[in-house]
Amino acid sequence: KLCYSFRLVMGDANALRPLMAIMCICLLTSGCLGLAMQREIMEGMRDPVITIEKSDRYGWDYTFESSSDLNAILYSNETPIIFDETVSKLVIEFRAQFPYSSTIEDAVGNETNEYRYVEVRLWKPGTKSAGGNPFWTERATQDYSLERFTYGKSDLISGEWSFEVEARGYGINAPIDQLSFHDHFEVYATITKPCVQFPETQEGLECTFISELEE
Repeated sequence: KLCYSFRLVMGDANALRPLMAIMCICLLTSGCLGLAMQREIMEGMRDPVITIEKSDRYGWDYTFESSSDLNAILYSNETPIIFDETVSKLVIEFRAQFPYSSTIEDAVGNETNEYRYVEVRLWKPGTKSAGGNPFWTERATQDYSLERFTYGKSDLISGEWSFEVEARGYGINAPIDQLSFHDHFEVYATITKPCVQFPETQEGLECTFISELEE
């Protein structure tokens, strides 16, 4: 009766017929079936999900601080990076600063390379343990301007990669500021892959990687 009365009031406008039919079904259908239909209707009214490219960044930004005995400081670190089939790009950024390195090297020779250096390596899954060569490696013993190395999907394989750094340097705080210096390096590996942004989280710019949704 409720559906019939509503139809009389609203008339026979063609544009309202589908809506009235849905309302009648929702009112007359009981239990879980009615809730399921209502849920489907609400889902159909939502904005579509958005797929965007998002980046994950791994790496280090390190400045050396020497102890009072002025010995070179050894720094090493390692982190795993998980690659899956959705990763579309890898970008490695590398920069190093060794103040006065060229002057010192000219004076004492290549021996300084043992005390002031940074070497970075990225290994494909299983390569290091098998005694193979790194996928990417770079070593600096003097100032090294920022450089980016870019690799596409065809260069990458799924699995757990290993990103590692070994470096040695000084950080001198001299009584005269002009004589103070601190060796420094930055190295980052950034992977890019698609993620899904759901309508209710669009304002917060939150999204979930497609690879996580497939787990």
